[in-house]
Amino acid sequence: MKEFKNFTMNFGPQHPAAHGVLRLVLQMDGEVIKSADPHIGLLHRATEKLAESKPYNQSIGYMDSIEIPERAKYIRVMFDEITRILNHLLWLGAHALDIGAMSVFLYAFREREDLMDCYEAVSGTRMHATYYRPGGVARDLPSKMPKYIKSTLKNNDQLKEQNYNREGSMLDFIDDFVSRFPSCIDE
Repeated sequence: MKEFKNFTMNFGPQHPAAHGVLRLVLQMDGEVIKSADPHIGLLHRATEKLAESKPYNQSIGYMDSIEIPERAKYIRVMFDEITRILNHLLWLGAHALDIGAMSVFLYAFREREDLMDCYEAVSGTRMHATYYRPGGVARDLPSKMPKYIKSTLKNNDQLKEQNYNREGSMLDFIDDFVSRFPSCIDE
């Protein structure tokens, strides 16, 4: 009969859902586990460790235990939904382009522009807005939506047409987008 030797074995993290979360150092006697030494890892590739040396606004997603004002909750949900629509339009436009449908790409990105303007109005940037903050959002919604300005490429009639839905607040602008977006989907 073959004799078994004691050995040490690393167990995990080999599952994609457990990337760095838990590793066990096992003392084995053949197939029998004699002891297990758990090594608790850092969630999502050491994000918590990296957050120790970063400013708070680069670690927003991990601060979920702070109670925030109700208005900020509504604003966050609204921007989550805006982001969801942006992501769907990006996917649809890119997919359509990949299969040879240039028009769908242009239509999808035309609608993205209005929603990206909302990002820019609240945060000053169109991508990676960093609008969320611990305790709510960086600032309240703007009372006026930014307008297109006069240029050598646009005459006054074109400028007026582009700014027709930017006369009110951001909520008015979003309301206008929501009311016309279903027909854009049909288009």
